[in-house]
Amino acid sequence: MRNAWLLVLSLCLLTGILPVDAAEPKAVITIPPTVEVEGEELELGQVAVIVAEPKLRESISRINLGRAPRFGEIAALYRTNVTYILDRSGLAGTYTLEMPAKVVVTRASQLVTPEQMLAAVEAYIGGQASPYWTAWRVEPGRLQERQVPRGELAYRLEGSGSPVKPGLNTFRLAILVDGAVFTTVPVTVRLTIEAPVYVCTQQLSRHQELTADVVRREVRELTTGNEWLEELTAERYRTTRDLPAGRVLLVRDLEEKPLVTKGSKVRLILVSGPIQVELTAQAEKDGWLGQEITVTNLSSNRRLTATVIGPGLVEVKLK
Repeated sequence: MRNAWLLVLSLCLLTGILPVDAAEPKAVITIPPTVEVEGEELELGQVAVIVAEPKLRESISRINLGRAPRFGEIAALYRTNVTYILDRSGLAGTYTLEMPAKVVVTRASQLVTPEQMLAAVEAYIGGQASPYWTAWRVEPGRLQERQVPRGELAYRLEGSGSPVKPGLNTFRLAILVDGAVFTTVPVTVRLTIEAPVYVCTQQLSRHQELTADVVRREVRELTTGNEWLEELTAERYRTTRDLPAGRVLLVRDLEEKPLVTKGSKVRLILVSGPIQVELTAQAEKDGWLGQEITVTNLSSNRRLTATVIGPGLVEVKLK
């Protein structure tokens, strides 16, 4: 009888009528030699193909394997570590793990090249360029490529708030992915600018009126960015200091001629309600339109504060 029972049990096992192990569900977890992941955290579902019943597959997929590598870097995922984590998660004996001893993990990313960064800088400078520039070029400093998340790339340049100038310029380049700033990097470039400037044809003294024969215009490479580039109207400007022949005129070298000059006689209009009286006075300082200056009434030798309202013309409103 005992032999007959053993014979029946053996036949059942051979024909599959009784399962060898039906106590626990099984899962097959397969991880390839190299994987690329998204996100900051590394979950098993990101790197593995999991074959199991839905509930078990979902549970295994959420098992955390640690931090994902940073952009542009790689990390190693070891079979021994994965086995340890699975067993600590209560899955010991319920799975089959198929993976090499070591798996290389990288972060899904895209490359921002130095050429792309330089193009962003050139576009920014082009938007800031003066209409008086006849030519300009950018020589980049050391630009390093960057790994950033996948998505739509855009760039935003932030300067110091002052206009771009010849020579070294440093900007902050914001790299945006899908509209959000991912990182901001410093970018230094050397800017070369050519433009028509004004050069003194002779030595000029302080407060000398600028006429067409004392300057010439020629295209030169800018050195400071403060060179006078606007069209000079003859007899509208004067020098602010002594200037040698051959000097390139800077913005600070010139000023508009005042409507009233110090020591000159001016027409002084006294206004009191509807009454106006015109007198002759002497200006005690240079004055431009709308500026208040001190004048001396030549009739009474009294000093007054008057407003410049025109060439050689000042006004005092009496209360």
